[in-house]
Amino acid sequence: MMMTFISLCSGFTQAADQRLKLSEQEQAFLASLDVIRVCTDPDWLPYEAIDQDGRYIGIMSDFHQYWSELLGTPIQLQPSDDWQHALTLMQNKQCDVLSSAQDTPSRRSYLAFTKPFIFYPFAVATQPDNTFIINLRQVTDKHFVMVEGYAGVDIVQNAYPDISLATVNSAAEGLKQVETGLVFGYIDTVPSINYQTLKHGISHIKINGILDQRYAMSVGIRSDLPLLLSIYNKAIAVTTEETRQQILNNWLSLSFHQNVDLTWLWRMLIVIAVVVALFFYRYLLVNQHNRELQRVNKKLEQLSQRDHLTGIHNRYYLDQAFQQELTRYKRYQHGFTIVMLDIDLFKQINDSYGHVVGDDVIKQIAMLLREHVRDQDVVARWGGEEFLILNPETSLDGARTLAEHLRRLIRRTPFTVDKIDVTVSFGVTDYRAGEDIETMIQRADSALYQAKQSGRDKTVVF
Repeated sequence: MMMTFISLCSGFTQAADQRLKLSEQEQAFLASLDVIRVCTDPDWLPYEAIDQDGRYIGIMSDFHQYWSELLGTPIQLQPSDDWQHALTLMQNKQCDVLSSAQDTPSRRSYLAFTKPFIFYPFAVATQPDNTFIINLRQVTDKHFVMVEGYAGVDIVQNAYPDISLATVNSAAEGLKQVETGLVFGYIDTVPSINYQTLKHGISHIKINGILDQRYAMSVGIRSDLPLLLSIYNKAIAVTTEETRQQILNNWLSLSFHQNVDLTWLWRMLIVIAVVVALFFYRYLLVNQHNRELQRVNKKLEQLSQRDHLTGIHNRYYLDQAFQQELTRYKRYQHGFTIVMLDIDLFKQINDSYGHVVGDDVIKQIAMLLREHVRDQDVVARWGGEEFLILNPETSLDGARTLAEHLRRLIRRTPFTVDKIDVTVSFGVTDYRAGEDIETMIQRADSALYQAKQSGRDKTVVF
């Protein structure tokens, strides 16, 4: 197989950067290496991948290129067919470094691990009509899948020994099994789920829960190369905040254009992989000993409060807004209401006109909602074709009036393609003393369900 050398435009220096403060033994070891051989997961964007031209790309690629320049030693990509193949190459000592890895007992016989330097929470993707998952123990009767060989499989199984968990060959395979109803949920990190759903046009799913468990991203080093492990730890330690932020921003920024050339869509997907909102309810929790990464994570949290498709807020932003309203209620007894809405027969729109038209309908409804509520109201995409509006200091009658206004507005609005009649069903409720937010949301969801069952294009108040 063809080997690929990775180098920076500025070229590599002849010796390791003085900031590393390498020992004489470490310097001698580096000098003995012509290249550092790197294995990677070929399909795990935005973190890492091998593109169709055989190039190593992703967040970890940028980090490794930077560290390679610090070390004065080029890296050489060892192509792999999938993640399991990459692990096999490491076991056979055909690679020196595994691009990213989580420390698990099963890998310690052939891998050593650098100190973790980025943390990503695991999330659960399900079909959009399922109830929000607070804890996996509430759904141990359901079937879940994860990618075979990922460290997350061991992490989740250890945390939830009673869970029914199977493995698949790829994230796309797992997400499609969820979309078609073969399994209940797919577990991965938020950015990976978001990227794969965009890449493969999987729209009938949503992130429906964030787990306490996290993927602690380290670099895997061959266990028989302790000097290389020490060198990489030093390279990671001297990586500045500015460099870290620049690398992350390369993959965490959103660029959207109307009239996009679909032949370039895959390039845009790589750029927007981790995008905006929905992403990290409790994400990128940093190592307390690394203040630089704490600042980076604050920047990521700001980026994570907008939905990638519509530009409106997401459910993770809503969680913060709910807590603020709950605090205000307990202090001042100022009531608040929610309006939950769902596009009627949306799957038929996707099936008849395609996902591009379906996405246009979602975006147009998001725009209508944003333009016809008060400034203090919070409009968010709840998942899939479902939206939620949080109305501070609003009575139940006021929320019902708003829902009816929006329902009539949407029904008479011309949408993307001629002959599409779009209607929306609404569920409305208010906060009641002593209850938690989940109970309030479930009541609104029940009202929405009744509106659907009673003929759609209706508003039901509970």
